[in-house]
Amino acid sequence: MNRISELIVKKRIPILIGTLVLLGIMIICALKVKINYNMMDYLPENANSTKAIKIMSENFDESMANCNVMVENVSITKAMEIKEKISKLEAISDVQWLDDVIDITEPLSVQDKETVEMYYKDSNALFSVTVEEGKERIGVNGIQNLLGDDAYLTGNAVSQSTSQNLAVSQAIKSIMLIGPLIILVLILSTTNWLEPMLYLNTIGIAVGINWGLQIFKGEMSYVTMAVSPILQMAVSLDYAVFLCGSFEENRKKHDNIYIAMKEAIKESFGAIAASAATTLFGFVALMFMDFKVGADMGVSLVRGVILSFLAVMLLMPALLLLFHKISDKLKHKRILPDFRHSGNILLKLRVPMLIIIATLLIPAYLGQTKNTFIYGSGEPDAKSKIAIAEKKLNEIFEDHTIVALLVPTGDSTAETLLSKELEEKDYVTSVISYANVISNKIPSAYLGKDITKSFYSDDYCRIIIYTNTREEGESAFSSVKDIRKCASKYYPEDEIYMCGQSANMYDMKTTVEADSIRVDLITIIAVFLVLLIEFKSITLPFILILVIKIATWINMSIPYFTGEPLAYIGYLVVGTVMMGATIDYAILLTEHYLKYRKDYSKLNAMKMTLGAVVKSVMVSAMILAVAGFSLGLSSSEQIVKALGLLLGKGAVIAFLLSITLLPALLLLFDKIIEKTTYKATFFKEEKRPVTSNIFTGNTLKHL
Repeated sequence: MNRISELIVKKRIPILIGTLVLLGIMIICALKVKINYNMMDYLPENANSTKAIKIMSENFDESMANCNVMVENVSITKAMEIKEKISKLEAISDVQWLDDVIDITEPLSVQDKETVEMYYKDSNALFSVTVEEGKERIGVNGIQNLLGDDAYLTGNAVSQSTSQNLAVSQAIKSIMLIGPLIILVLILSTTNWLEPMLYLNTIGIAVGINWGLQIFKGEMSYVTMAVSPILQMAVSLDYAVFLCGSFEENRKKHDNIYIAMKEAIKESFGAIAASAATTLFGFVALMFMDFKVGADMGVSLVRGVILSFLAVMLLMPALLLLFHKISDKLKHKRILPDFRHSGNILLKLRVPMLIIIATLLIPAYLGQTKNTFIYGSGEPDAKSKIAIAEKKLNEIFEDHTIVALLVPTGDSTAETLLSKELEEKDYVTSVISYANVISNKIPSAYLGKDITKSFYSDDYCRIIIYTNTREEGESAFSSVKDIRKCASKYYPEDEIYMCGQSANMYDMKTTVEADSIRVDLITIIAVFLVLLIEFKSITLPFILILVIKIATWINMSIPYFTGEPLAYIGYLVVGTVMMGATIDYAILLTEHYLKYRKDYSKLNAMKMTLGAVVKSVMVSAMILAVAGFSLGLSSSEQIVKALGLLLGKGAVIAFLLSITLLPALLLLFDKIIEKTTYKATFFKEEKRPVTSNIFTGNTLKHL
């Protein structure tokens, strides 16, 4: 470290210039990174719906409808004109309406009423539109511009279009909100007006480089785009604080600022590396998710932690040395108290806290296992245009979800029987197949491909099913399972494929639920190993992990007890972040306790520990909480919003348990910790003799 620290200080100007040049290149690269708004693209390759989408694209020209368009107060003739105009818009590949399922030249009164009212009811026309993948914003905006306020648009394409329209503005809004708040927290906790800006610039440069490096993959999910930069900043600002604090301490010992910086780099390297390691290994677990948005986010966050560590160790010294004279002139009085006497108060809470946690533990654990989960983008904001449109559509038409069932071609009898059975289901409003639209009595070979291509390819038969369920939820998932079960009566189970929003969501549900156990286990094992190496103790890793797991259970159980649905992606990611990032609070407190325990009794050691670390832990938790709440309050994307709010609450709960429950457990298991920790030498109080007057009849005793 002597040679490394000397080299860093000596080459500080080339490092600074090189970093700024790299940042400029990475900003240009970042502008070319494609943002993927379709969460279905992140389902694993072996998911049934993923295979179905691939098979359908290879065998059929028409894609699944992904946009519902309702127009009020139109005649049949006017509706046909609108259909024609929509079909000619850019990025629109298909428009389906009433004329595609019945002969509209005949009076509607003699047609099947249920079929008619799926598309045309009370002079309101409902079109099923297919917008080309990747061009949702162009297609949806085109329809809206064509029809104006008379049209109501819903569907996956509309959700993606909304995300695309808001992505950049919301990212800027989040940064504009989180930046000043973090600066405020840092100003309150430091004694310098300039240092917070240097912290943010250092980590901000690492964030910018990280985003630019995404160019090698070519794209990132919109969840990664919204969450990764803010999480990277929130979990790694501590590194800059550690180095700067060490630099200030060494300036008191050394008149030469360059020597002070060399010593600061050497002294803080271990603490920063340990902090980064626990966070990094927590994020590594996301990379093992089958749902590939976890890997997308995990790779970005792991790379971000490494870049932040490098930025603090290489770039931060150059900035501190460059601006140290200005920084010295911008000092201010300490605003936050030092909390030196907080130990006396907090230790009085240890028994009540143990009782409270013992009372909450089982309900919290059970509550977080019984949450109602959202697997897609969730319910839109009630005041948003898409929410208003959904409400309007549901007032007139039933919930309208389309799924495509793909089965082997060649068995017309099986197709007919399956179509008939599906039509009789309560949740099915319509079935469109060759068997019930044209009739299996007419061999498809006698008809031209223009007529049969929508139903048959060389290998597959396509059956379109309209259901009255929503895109996700218990009824939607039950319908998907039931349709697959029905199809398996007539076709081999491994040759049945199904896609559409409800089928895709069902596969997402089964995928992320399987991911949950894997991610949780990998996170715990990784963090346990880091703690085992750091403390050389068998007991301490269990205690520290237990505290953070309890904080996670309490955090995740809140939505259950308040009756709010929970975004499953948020549940997975925040659980991992809490274990990887907030464990640092517990590590810092435990390190100080072990140090003081060598020279003091356990109570005095804990009092001194709390006095020394409460402020540092509080500032770190405040930064993470501010990041989370800012993300939650500034985003209209339900996944991002839920993830942010969970993160904010989780940071607060982890902080509170780290300064109350953890001290109680460390004191409770003090003797066991000493026996199970390598070379632990705890202070032993001498037994002092107590003498009393022999005339009282008491004898000499030794305590």
